[in-house]
Amino acid sequence: MTFHIHDYGAFPDGRLCTKQIQQAIDDCFLNGGGEVVIPEGTYLVGGLRLRSGITLHLLENAVLMGSVCPEDYMDYINDTIEPISQAERESTVSTVVPGARVGSDACPYSRWNNAIIRAIHARDIAIIGERGSEIHGQNCFDELGEEGYRGPHAINMWFCENIFLGGYTIRDSANWAHAIQNSRNITVKAITVLGGHDGFDVRTCDHISIDGCTFKTGDDCIAGFDNFNVTVRNCYFESACSIFRFGGTNVLIENCKGVAPATYGHRYKLSLEEKRARADTTPLCRHNCKNVFLYYCDHRAMIRHTPGNIVISRSEFKNIDAIMRLPFGHQWCCNRSLQNITFEECVFDGICMPMRLECPAEEPLSIQLRSCTVIAREGYEQIAFITGNNIKKIELENVSINNLKNPAIICEPQAETVVV
Repeated sequence: MTFHIHDYGAFPDGRLCTKQIQQAIDDCFLNGGGEVVIPEGTYLVGGLRLRSGITLHLLENAVLMGSVCPEDYMDYINDTIEPISQAERESTVSTVVPGARVGSDACPYSRWNNAIIRAIHARDIAIIGERGSEIHGQNCFDELGEEGYRGPHAINMWFCENIFLGGYTIRDSANWAHAIQNSRNITVKAITVLGGHDGFDVRTCDHISIDGCTFKTGDDCIAGFDNFNVTVRNCYFESACSIFRFGGTNVLIENCKGVAPATYGHRYKLSLEEKRARADTTPLCRHNCKNVFLYYCDHRAMIRHTPGNIVISRSEFKNIDAIMRLPFGHQWCCNRSLQNITFEECVFDGICMPMRLECPAEEPLSIQLRSCTVIAREGYEQIAFITGNNIKKIELENVSINNLKNPAIICEPQAETVVV
């Protein structure tokens, strides 16, 4: 069945129409599922809850414009279709490591998890956008939010299954563009993320496919950890932090391109007045990209599989500061370390920092580079190639290292190094 939001009194007239669109979603759900249609125009909304069996379809030039009032994202508390108990609102996920410091992001029903579109315990759901469609966060300011300014995500999902996301653009998300946790079977095609913070975050998720997407973000492009069976293909990246801040098992990244400096800078450096005014980033914000791959593993989830079998293949990265960093012991890298990673048929043009691989003795890293080209940025010819500790094995096969006067590998203890 198809449900048209105009039939519920939602029109692009500048008035908040969260309740009208939510009623269309609820009726669709109560009638066994189907499609909720958002026609051309700009619709001002707070937090919408997507439910099982529903496709939210943004037609050509349809825009869901997020409210700039953070309290407009709290309606889920009073949901009568799928009620949320007080106990649920205060609960944390069971996959948090016992004894770990738990933040509000581990509470699925917390304010931190507010979003323009939210789904909880839903299955067989989709968000589809036609040409010109957008989900616009307006950099909503929330003084009670993360870092004292971040507002709702664009899309937030917990405990969901069989998700399809495709075709739309997310612009100026007040926090992450996508925050998806404890979910499975996620297919993402031809989406675009512009500005905001992280582009696509997944944690404790299985079977993820991201294909043909563009990420121009003010923070990490793709992030998360404790993920299993992940494929990222044919994507374009600009990041003012790291392209991948990621951890998982069985991860394939191929046919991708990353370029720096980023169009959008990191908004943390904006003044409080600029954040309140919902300013975009300025030239004073950081626009360089720190890493192609930054390993990530904190204590907000129990890691279910041995991290490893990560392959980055047939991809090109221009003016990214470093190929990789593994900073084990940092607060965001303190759970289980990475066992192995492979880079093959990649070009890293314009690095200015070595690969820094700081691994725990009990979980040493094996790293392989095959048929790769590495070119140092002008003025950084003196840097080492790899530095670190507790590296089990470094394998270099048909690797071309250019513009480095002394491409040293400095490890303690000395790693087994194989050069072919």
